[in-house]
Amino acid sequence: MIKQIVFSLLLTMPILSSGKTPPQPMPIGDCDSPVSRHDYTHCDFSGRDLNGVDLQGSRLSGVNFQNARLIDCNLSRAILVKADLKWAMLSGCEANAADFTDADLFHTNFDESSLNQSNFTNAYLFGASINEASASGANFSNANMKDISMEESQLDDSVFDHAFMMRAVLIGSTLRRTSLRQVVLTGAALEQADFSQSDLSGSLLNGVALTETLFREANLEGARFVNARVQSVDLTGAKGVARDFPGISDNH
Repeated sequence: MIKQIVFSLLLTMPILSSGKTPPQPMPIGDCDSPVSRHDYTHCDFSGRDLNGVDLQGSRLSGVNFQNARLIDCNLSRAILVKADLKWAMLSGCEANAADFTDADLFHTNFDESSLNQSNFTNAYLFGASINEASASGANFSNANMKDISMEESQLDDSVFDHAFMMRAVLIGSTLRRTSLRQVVLTGAALEQADFSQSDLSGSLLNGVALTETLFREANLEGARFVNARVQSVDLTGAKGVARDFPGISDNH
């Protein structure tokens, strides 16, 4: 009897020590009347008018949202891994801590949305619009963000490591304490952007536009700024600034 009790305890110890809760079953949602915290992986929402819909905490992985309208929606903590949101309209949405890993976000509109702590790892964001949005602590690692527009957005404490951001528009955005290691920003518009205390080590910023851009206490080790257009850049306390940084004699 004692041996059976000990053996039972040994079997349960790994589960208890891991601290992980097994995934809970989620009710299957009605595709015609979607509500929060349901499983909609069987649905097709392409072209649908879902303005104001509450899908927070729902499972939406692989779901087709092409050309759908979800203005002012709630997608906080929703799982949208590999979801198809090409040309979808999500302006004004709450999507905090949502998971967009590997999602297709080609020309998706997130203007004025809240994307704090959301995960966009490996997402395809070619031509997407994230203007006047809040995405503090978001993860854009390895994302394809060519021609993305992120003007006047709050992106502090986010991660963009290894992202492809050629011709990205970040005018007036804040990226304080953000990690942008080995990011391609060739031809990007970075006027009045704030990169204070950020890590841009090894990144490619050839041909970027830098007017009143802040790099205070930033790490620029190995970053390349060939043919950058520079005016009134603040490099106070920046580390690893190359001697051939454009206008270095006037800015550092």
